Amino acid sequence: MGLLHRLYARAAPEVWETETRLLHALRLVRRPVAVQWIATAMCDLRCPHCYSGAGKRAEAELTTEEALRLVVDELVALGKPTFVIAGGELLLRRDIAEIVAYVRAQGLEWAMHTHGGHVPKFRALFDRHPPTLAAISLDGEQRQHDLFRGRQGSHAAALAAIRTLKECGCPEVVAGTTVTRENADRLADLFPIVAASGADSWGLHLFAPEGRGAEHAALCPTPEQLRRVAAFARRKRGLFHVELCNEWGSAGADDRFYRDQPFLCGAGRISCVVGATGEVLPCTTTDLRESEGNVRDRPLREIWTRGFKRFRSSGHRECSDGHECWLQARNGNPCREQAFGACREEAV
Repeated sequence: MGLLHRLYARAAPEVWETETRLLHALRLVRRPVAVQWIATAMCDLRCPHCYSGAGKRAEAELTTEEALRLVVDELVALGKPTFVIAGGELLLRRDIAEIVAYVRAQGLEWAMHTHGGHVPKFRALFDRHPPTLAAISLDGEQRQHDLFRGRQGSHAAALAAIRTLKECGCPEVVAGTTVTRENADRLADLFPIVAASGADSWGLHLFAPEGRGAEHAALCPTPEQLRRVAAFARRKRGLFHVELCNEWGSAGADDRFYRDQPFLCGAGRISCVVGATGEVLPCTTTDLRESEGNVRDRPLREIWTRGFKRFRSSGHRECSDGHECWLQARNGNPCREQAFGACREEAV
């Protein structure tokens, strides 16, 4: 979620939103800026907040040939948006080096989201094909992170991954922290670790009750914590590149104090997600009822062109509200008003 926002938010949101709806009225559609692929549901960690409920490999995940033909080749036809690879843990796919090499051979930029534990083993891959952007999960200081991730040494591995990716020439490495009720009031302890890690920026995500997170709803931060974290991020931006990711929604005229570009929810408008089994979703929801189709049944370019109508025209409640995070809103958990208070009126 955070990587997609960083990629598409570089354009003026008001212009993008207006043009998207105008093009939709003319039965036209803009090309996506970024497409994320959930490469696998496999993961060797079992984090309680995991939006994909990762663990075992899902049945009928896309094969190597399907990933190349039904996803990568389709992205070339869609104008070569940035290809974001996530999971689960993408580096557990045995064919990931082959897929990345093919992606680069087709002239696509790629980005990734990883827990970092396997990055050093793929040093040769990253030396040859460094991602444009890489996000490494870092959810607290050492003890808190290791307990949360369920594996001793995972904090050290994340820091090692940041260093390795910078050494390999990745232009932007993001330390990504999911803010939960457990760590919201301890971010000040994490700040010096992030600042010294070698990361270029720090992205603060918000817990969403999706996947395994739906089983741990108590991890959702309180309204008071949301306000404190937003204020903390605003203060620290003067010292380090801190950004609130898209789950927070828009702060209206005050967005410049929280992120580099004004917020716009890109779900189905500027980006989409291809699930591990080929379902095409607006963003990183695990609810397959939100699917616009499967790449095994219809070409991705057709799904993108003909789907997502509720996101591209007005009158569809949270789907057409570009100022609120659709993922949070669909779960009855919008955070914009709670986090930014008086800023909310400016976002309308």
